[in-house]
Amino acid sequence: MKKLVFLFLLICSGFLWAQSADQKKILEDTRLFISLFQKKDYDGMLNMTHPAIFEKVDRKAMTDGFKKLFEGNDEFQIEMVDMDKNTFSVSDIFTAEDNIKYAFTVYPMKMKMIFLKEKFDEDKKNMMLGILVAQGMKAKFLNDTSLEMSKLSMILALNDKTTGNSWKYLNYDEANPLYASIVPTEVMKKAKEYYANLLIKQKENAN
Repeated sequence: MKKLVFLFLLICSGFLWAQSADQKKILEDTRLFISLFQKKDYDGMLNMTHPAIFEKVDRKAMTDGFKKLFEGNDEFQIEMVDMDKNTFSVSDIFTAEDNIKYAFTVYPMKMKMIFLKEKFDEDKKNMMLGILVAQGMKAKFLNDTSLEMSKLSMILALNDKTTGNSWKYLNYDEANPLYASIVPTEVMKKAKEYYANLLIKQKENAN
């Protein structure tokens, strides 16, 4: 009997160790994912992206889109503000049908937008802030040409046959048709529930 109990505890501890190893890997990967984005290393970032997205959108087109938005735009500049990597948190590891493993990493995204050809008066500022708030962001103007935006963001980690049973990542964006076409329904429902609960906790802590 004692041997059986010991064996059971050994198996459980091994499972817990494997699970926390997965969580550690996901946390490290998502911190790197954001760091690559900050460095404008789009190829490195796309190497970590779930491959199913490239069946929908050409990889080069995605890279060119990032460059146009963050580097080749004469209307505005967007910069990601440095974040404390200790603020990243990872969920438990879940398993869906077809042995798909998944988890969520949450972090406080903060960006600065600098307008190069336009100054904002109070009316334009209020209009812009209203649009951003409607998209779930907190925002404030630093001056007449600079805007700071922040949002609790989430990355979805997926591990399945198409990834070679390694962890690959997608930004959580329920409104994006690409996201909906790639992510299994069960995972989408769990992600929506998980993110909604985080927003509720965030609001409660703010009060």
